[in-house]
Amino acid sequence: MTRLAQTLGLTEFQTEIISAVRHFVDKQIIPNAQELEHSDTYPQAIVDAMREMGLFGLMIPAEYGGLGESLLTYALCVEELARGWMSISGVVNTHFIVAYMIRQHGTEEQKQRFLPRMATGEIRGAFSMSEPELGSDVAAVRTRGVREPAGGYSITGAKMWLTNGGSSNLIAVLVRTDEGAERPHRNLTAFLVEKPTGFGEVAPGLRIPGKIDKPGYKGTDTTEAVFDGYRAGADDVLGGVPG
Repeated sequence: MTRLAQTLGLTEFQTEIISAVRHFVDKQIIPNAQELEHSDTYPQAIVDAMREMGLFGLMIPAEYGGLGESLLTYALCVEELARGWMSISGVVNTHFIVAYMIRQHGTEEQKQRFLPRMATGEIRGAFSMSEPELGSDVAAVRTRGVREPAGGYSITGAKMWLTNGGSSNLIAVLVRTDEGAERPHRNLTAFLVEKPTGFGEVAPGLRIPGKIDKPGYKGTDTTEAVFDGYRAGADDVLGGVPG
């Protein structure tokens, strides 16, 4: 048994969820992980099964169709998934980051628009902060969102290391909007960018070039995202307020 799963004081429901995930890992992930890792194949059947189990909505509130569970429950489940194959935890974790951002900071309209479909796994998220040559130096982000006279923004720049970049259909992307603030983070804005799954030019002004070849962490698609005048609406700004 994994160490986190020995946590005392778990509710009966928490214990049932963790037990179900443990059984799923033993039966469906561990027997297939080696082959999927070596062939660098996206684990679509496993992802579909996780959708059926409701794992993509684990921490999304019940009012938006999720299970409304705690961060502890989420950590326990992810520990089990990673026990079977680390790449599977990446599929869920990046989705969780985006769902949590919307849950904590999104407008009510954004919560209603995204969270119910994220809970079912119909929408799966990717988080985009890093950039070529900058890594995760947030203050140095160069991708820019320029406010247009007619409303909305034009986004231009290159992002790097998007986990689920090709298989996701929602990217939370951090860009510089130059609000004139003295503190660097007040000049950054997160946009919620919807797109089709896949590679190439997935939307006007947005290209997902392809999978980045990695020595490990196979199966999950890690990509770049190249924005070239991508037009985002004002209602795509996370929380509705730039900066």
